[in-house]
Amino acid sequence: MSRIRDFGCVLALALGSLGLSAAAAAQDPSLDVIARGKYLATMGDCTGCHTAEGGKMFAGGQYMAMPFGELSVPNITPDKKTGIGDYTDATFIRLMQRGITDKGVYIYPAMPYAWYATVPKKDLLAIKAYLFSLQPVVAPRQPSKIWFPFNFRPAIALWDALFVPTQEFKPDPKQSDQVNRGAFIVGGLEHCGECHNHRNFLGNTALAQNVLGGAITRWYAPNIRPDNLTGIGPYSVDDLTEFFKKGHSKAMGTVAGPMMETIDDSMQYLDIADLRAVSAYLKSLPPTPSYAPEDATYRPVAMADGHDVYLSHCAACHQANGQGISEQIPALDGNGMVRATGPQDVVRVILGGLEARGPYAAMPGVGAAMSDSEIASVSNYVRQAWSNRAPANTGKLLVSLLREDTHTLLDGSRPGGCPTLADKDLQTVLDDPSNGVATLLHETTEANLLQSANSIIAKVKSAAPQIKQADIVNGLATAYCPVVATMPGLNPDQRVWQLTHFMERVYVQLTTNGTY
Repeated sequence: MSRIRDFGCVLALALGSLGLSAAAAAQDPSLDVIARGKYLATMGDCTGCHTAEGGKMFAGGQYMAMPFGELSVPNITPDKKTGIGDYTDATFIRLMQRGITDKGVYIYPAMPYAWYATVPKKDLLAIKAYLFSLQPVVAPRQPSKIWFPFNFRPAIALWDALFVPTQEFKPDPKQSDQVNRGAFIVGGLEHCGECHNHRNFLGNTALAQNVLGGAITRWYAPNIRPDNLTGIGPYSVDDLTEFFKKGHSKAMGTVAGPMMETIDDSMQYLDIADLRAVSAYLKSLPPTPSYAPEDATYRPVAMADGHDVYLSHCAACHQANGQGISEQIPALDGNGMVRATGPQDVVRVILGGLEARGPYAAMPGVGAAMSDSEIASVSNYVRQAWSNRAPANTGKLLVSLLREDTHTLLDGSRPGGCPTLADKDLQTVLDDPSNGVATLLHETTEANLLQSANSIIAKVKSAAPQIKQADIVNGLATAYCPVVATMPGLNPDQRVWQLTHFMERVYVQLTTNGTY
């Protein structure tokens, strides 16, 4: 994954942070242009699509789900045969602003060139300079799986003529420099409306209502206008900035879904000034609601059924009043994800759970053991309980569809089984036999869980005190997963319970000892 760091003023440090060879450094463009290009490429979240899990950066290799098939993601390293090495400045700008390759082929607007069309050419050429400074990777593009007639690419020219802007961004003289900077980021490289806008029947978002919320990959991106009921009205610029930087805040709780990837791959690496600009711009928009309270039809029968399910499965953590526990368990009352027009996020979190983040605990995938009817009723309940007035529009069919599409470590249905541990520091600790952490993990059972968790945490903190709380919780759960998978005599539900119980115990011990 692409990661922005301080570029430094020493040449050797600059070369190291950029991943450049000495030969690349000796060539034009200058290092500062390449550094700016790296920052802008991160702002555009290029790695989120063009880097496959476990693959080489920007070498493509994964598929993107679309309503009419699967689109393979191309290699954008400077390899001349399989990447973009033959692109000139002119053809690169045409690709980014018009969606046409150097061979004259129209690309699908899954690449957000309709948003990049507003980005100044000098910024796009800085991105090109950065990409061309990287080592070429030979990675032929896999064939796409697009259904007929959508695989007839010349028809995309009509879509482009209707929806792709023809002018680059121009500041609004009535707005501050900060708000204009935020407008440039939101409406350009960050392409926030690609998720947070409604889509029309042709799949376009740019002409739809600006950031009023929209469905995306079976999640729902909520309204991020400053409406008090359905948007970000209750949150300050400081709240939003912290959320964009960390993926959590005391006021807003924790992130979920595709926004998690956006923060992890892109927004957390942006300058605070840019994140504040994004926040200030969003707060400057008219506070348009995405639905009116009267549209949220109150359903007393569904509320009664949902209340009982909530007390059985949710209230122990989120509390009967929906207030959660400050900076441990997110509140559901007033939660932007809960109040969104679409219930997809609530259902998917119930089904698949959430990893720990910052000071917040992991949420187990409780829905794995619940019926579709129970999940629908409790979703409708939390969306209308307390001060929430979202539409009670969760049905069993939607839950069934989302269940088929939700597979995580915390619900025990992840494809391929246990994931690979991503935290290198924790992996180093586990690989060192002298500390005994790996042995303790393999010997941990329900009978000795409390004592074992205490010992493991103490050893991890001693060997690698720099590892953050959430990374310890998530990392140890990942490392414990293959141990649980081979425990004799456990059925799938019991394995999930054992793993989540271990995860909860690790979190409780860490927070009790004040290690965050």
